[in-house]
Amino acid sequence: MSHLSLYAHHSNAAKPPGIRQLYFSKLLNISGAPAAIVNATSPSTQAQLTQYKHLYFRMIKSTPVKKPSNKPTEQQKQNSMSRRSFIGSSLVLGAAGMVGFPGAFDHTVQPSQSQNLPPRGHYLIKNAYVLTMDATLGDLKQGDVLVRDGEIKQVGQSLSATGAEVLAGEGMIVMPGLVDTHWHLWTSLLRSMAGNTEGRGYFSVTRKVGQHYTPESMYAATRLALAEAIHSGITTLHDWSHNARGPAFAEASIKALREAGIRGRYSLGVPTGEGGAVDLQLLEKLHSNWNKYASSNLHLGLAWAGINNRKETGLKELAKARQLGIPVSVHASSAGVISGLVQASALAKGMQVIHCKDATVNEIQSIADAGAVVSLSPFSELRIGYGIPPVKELLDAGVTLGISADTTTLTGNADLFSVMKILLNLANALNRSEFALTAKQALEKGTIEGARSLGLADQTGSLTPGKRADLIMLSTNALNLGYVTDPYSLVVEAAQPANVHTVMIDGRILKRNHSLTHLNKDKILADAKTAFQLVIEKSGW
Repeated sequence: MSHLSLYAHHSNAAKPPGIRQLYFSKLLNISGAPAAIVNATSPSTQAQLTQYKHLYFRMIKSTPVKKPSNKPTEQQKQNSMSRRSFIGSSLVLGAAGMVGFPGAFDHTVQPSQSQNLPPRGHYLIKNAYVLTMDATLGDLKQGDVLVRDGEIKQVGQSLSATGAEVLAGEGMIVMPGLVDTHWHLWTSLLRSMAGNTEGRGYFSVTRKVGQHYTPESMYAATRLALAEAIHSGITTLHDWSHNARGPAFAEASIKALREAGIRGRYSLGVPTGEGGAVDLQLLEKLHSNWNKYASSNLHLGLAWAGINNRKETGLKELAKARQLGIPVSVHASSAGVISGLVQASALAKGMQVIHCKDATVNEIQSIADAGAVVSLSPFSELRIGYGIPPVKELLDAGVTLGISADTTTLTGNADLFSVMKILLNLANALNRSEFALTAKQALEKGTIEGARSLGLADQTGSLTPGKRADLIMLSTNALNLGYVTDPYSLVVEAAQPANVHTVMIDGRILKRNHSLTHLNKDKILADAKTAFQLVIEKSGW
């Protein structure tokens, strides 16, 4: 049966709408296009659709098909297209081909009107408990913050500003947005799927299912993660993208980052399960055309696989990153990785080292001496069995330290408040002291020090006039908070994402009164569920 016949025969089939919608969106490429447009697609496009047809047949097997009515419905009438729009859409179909080929993604995933970023506003937050995370400014119990054109203009008391929208700060804690320094956003479709038996764990599921991702999967997963990030008070993050299986995959992730309005880094890595090398041509292309793909909030990095068992390839990748002047991040998920970097003269200032599993005291001192930085994700490190992260040794060595959720496949959620809390508790437990790490120091890891580890401390991480306006407002009007006692301890030990009332990134309010302002939660969830069903079916997981 041809794809055109399939559409005519099964367009009314009562089977899972997510799979049906995905298949026919592939078939027609644009919502509401008549079936005749399919005749304009090329043979190669038809061939690429075959995999979706087979999947769809399996999903509709043994399902009664409604007899089509000769009378058009109101929806069909609304979906009818003018001759001009029909011809234009046919040309798009003929030119674009299938997603997965360079450039095709731009034609298949278009931002909706709801994804347009809110404007940078002129805001005056009044009478809040302000934690600036700026050593000079300190804290203000009855503080004001003035924001204009995306920038923090003033922090003080009894401020006024003609024309500014006043945001009531009574009962609020205002602080810098949280910074996640290492997160595999693409794995967000696979939330809590790291199983409890051999062969069903984190690496097994991500490697097997990840091979069946498409650019649409990357886009849906990244949007889901970003919506959760903003909801949870994260204003800056590092997308450690090690499943970009071609240019369209990388473009899909960056597109989602740009549309969300988040600040941070996109790092390109080796696709999971493939081994091999980073696509250096793609890395160069992204670097050369970064303004085309990304926003000024974002910068490019290398998600480096290191040199273990791939020294020649790894050093070539590192040399390219240094030539391009982009930051490098590497996992140290096994013993000896850091020593190997030192011996190869690869460890350098600003390089981010992740996990530091089984790192020795000498290796940690090497990180400090080189001016490299570390990202820890205690929940994922504990969950996967890496052991206790070397919190005490890193703090003792004075290493710049950021925190992360890593992957919700392992951690379940992206709650950085709980990550700061467990970091504090681990530091105290390992030091056998109630006072080894203060709540304020823990909050620094989640804000200004995290920003410093990503090279962004001049832009974000503290409420310092002149920096970009990345801040969150926590409402204490909740049973888990109630009122301000010790503000730092309250944020680190008691706060949750549900307490995040307002999120501002670059002067744009992206969450207000506990609701996202420009990202459509329901659509993001529906798209993620559809993408999840497809990759699970294709992978046979």
